[in-house]
Parts: sequence; C-alpha cells; structure tokens
Amino acid sequence: MEKLIRFAVSLLERENGVISDSNGMPSQNSEINPSQNQDINPSQNPEINSSQNPNINSSQNPNWKSNQWSLFKETILWEYLTEDQKEKCKRFLKNL
Repeated sequence: MEKLIRFAVSLLERENGVISDSNGMPSQNSEINPSQNQDINPSQNPEINSSQNPNINSSQNPNWKSNQWSLFKETILWEYLTEDQKEKCKRFLKNL
C-alpha cells in the first residue's frame, strides 16, 4: 500500500503541477500529504500498513492487490485523482 500511495502522491505532484492546481498537489495541501496526514501515512496508520494488515500483505493474502485497491479508494487521495490518474494507479498496482 505504501508504494501505491507514494506513486499516487508523485503522480499528483507531477501532473497537477503542470496544470497549476495547487490544491491537488500534496506538497501544498496537507490533507493529501502523507507526512502531514496520518490517515494516509502507512507508518502511522496500521490499517494501510501491509506489514500490520494481513489483508493487504502480499505474502499473507493472495487477494492483496484487490484488497489494497479497495482500501486505496477509501483514502482522501481518491477524490483528488482524475479518472486518468486513477487508471494509472490501477496499472501501477497491477504491475507490482
């Protein structure tokens, strides 16, 4: 889950910076910055930490990708992603 969140944050920074959407950039919006929002910080939120949540752990659950995707869709990041960015995140997770 940490890799997926890092990918999404990087994607938001890179793509939203180009269109000058400061609200959609984690570096300028504490709500979607994992270092400032513990809800999306895997080291501070056990529910999204794959080493603490066996449901999203690749070595403990064969459906971990599906479970991570479901959980990812519940994060605050989801509402800031465009449909295209959501698809990029889905492809990223699929390739892990």
